Amino acid sequence: MAEHQDIEIEQETRKDTSQIHIPKNCIKDTYVTDKAYSVFTLAQKKWIVILLTLSAFFSPFSSTVYLPALLPVQQELGITTTQVNLSLTTYLIFQAIAPTISGELSDTLGRRPVYLITFVVYVAACAGLAVQNSLPALLILRMLQSSGSSGTVAIAFGTLADFTTPAERGSYMGFMNSFPLSSPALGPVIGGAIAEAAGWRWIFWFLVIFASLTLALLFLAFPETNRKVVGDGSIRPPALNRAVLEKFVSPKDSWTRRTEDGSIRKKRTIRDMIPNPFRSVLIIFNKDVSVILLVMSIFYASFYAVMASLPKLFSEMYGYNELRVGLSYLAFGTGGILSSIGTGKIIDRDFQSVAKKAGIQVNRKKLDDMSKFPLEEARLKSIWYAMGLCIAATISYGWALSRKPHVAVPLVLQFIIGASNVSVISIISVFLVDLYPTTPATATASGNLCRCMFGAVSTSVIEVMITKLGVGWTFTVWGSMCLICFPLLEMERRVGYKWRLARFNDFTKKQEQETLKNGANTGD
Repeated sequence: MAEHQDIEIEQETRKDTSQIHIPKNCIKDTYVTDKAYSVFTLAQKKWIVILLTLSAFFSPFSSTVYLPALLPVQQELGITTTQVNLSLTTYLIFQAIAPTISGELSDTLGRRPVYLITFVVYVAACAGLAVQNSLPALLILRMLQSSGSSGTVAIAFGTLADFTTPAERGSYMGFMNSFPLSSPALGPVIGGAIAEAAGWRWIFWFLVIFASLTLALLFLAFPETNRKVVGDGSIRPPALNRAVLEKFVSPKDSWTRRTEDGSIRKKRTIRDMIPNPFRSVLIIFNKDVSVILLVMSIFYASFYAVMASLPKLFSEMYGYNELRVGLSYLAFGTGGILSSIGTGKIIDRDFQSVAKKAGIQVNRKKLDDMSKFPLEEARLKSIWYAMGLCIAATISYGWALSRKPHVAVPLVLQFIIGASNVSVISIISVFLVDLYPTTPATATASGNLCRCMFGAVSTSVIEVMITKLGVGWTFTVWGSMCLICFPLLEMERRVGYKWRLARFNDFTKKQEQETLKNGANTGD
């Protein structure tokens, strides 16, 4: 009996080890599968990534497309500036909190049903915002709008991790991140044009139309990818998780293969259907994760400090109206899009480079033995250049504006800030998913929680900082805060593997105790 239990524990531990990234020589005799990590075809992967890019676009975009409408909303509803700004604050707060629920739920129930629910909530909230006429309605609907859209980012990262290996993840994630990370800069441009041409309510009608089309695509042609539901994609999901156009977007194996043929899918219980948002919060307190989340949050806050201060600074210095201010954000957006795509390729190149240096052969289509891979070295290899460039551009931006130069100067610096900052956030986002391959959406939600909270603080204090310190010293402070991230990431690079090993050992002990407990309960 005891021997039988030991065999089960050893097998379970080996399977779990293949999903945990532990450095070389930390664990021996790890489990490595010869099967392809996913049976989704290249065309199906590209289609899924396109849908993910569309869906993840709405959360950051909805935050800033509304900015040009603040003044007309305030005037029409007869409210104060402080009251209308509450609609920004409430959006950011729920943007941070909501993914801890939807991300966790998608890791248990599956990506597809949670995606559909969140988009239905989002479309309904946007329609309500287009017709509301009071401050309470505005605030409540902005909360619902944020709750519906913000979960899409965490789910998108989780979905991508379902069918990509660490060796190929960077390129896919670079493309997927390009528009979501740059959409805060594109939002004011589109919002300003719509508000001027048709009125502020049409901003929300535009979102209703755009989101409804995306919802229709998800309903018809978004396949389930969650590995707890479909495995490598070869297990046919239950009806709730099944795409309408299943035969076009799902692997052929899943059309006929069901769990009864030997592929056992864990039955979902009522307990599985109740999300636990505290899992995302608890992830933050792991040493290896807390360091990279702090770095990402500081850079994200710095980015939003530059973004949030632009309307007032450009209107005062250059006499820009809402439309011209909105167009000024294109420098951020262009830099972000180009950087995200390029950074994705750099991430994959770094992975291959470190693997070659370590004498490890990597198969892009299979989940190789990550226990022998120096993950910290690979993921942080190129981030230093982007960090340095971002800090230099941010400080230069502040002192350039203090001298009121030709507008081309701050616009060029905005392009550099957008490109370098997005590069830093993209690299850390990929690293975060690698650290929690079995619950990537939950892990991403923890990152979203931290950076959105930092972003909310940043937008609330930037005007006070500029008034008290002046624009030059304000952005010097933000650049100096980003300098702290260099020793933090160096510490992560040097000792992060020890923290991950300790976390893995704790996880293994819990799995062993659970296995023994289940064996005792069943009388084996």
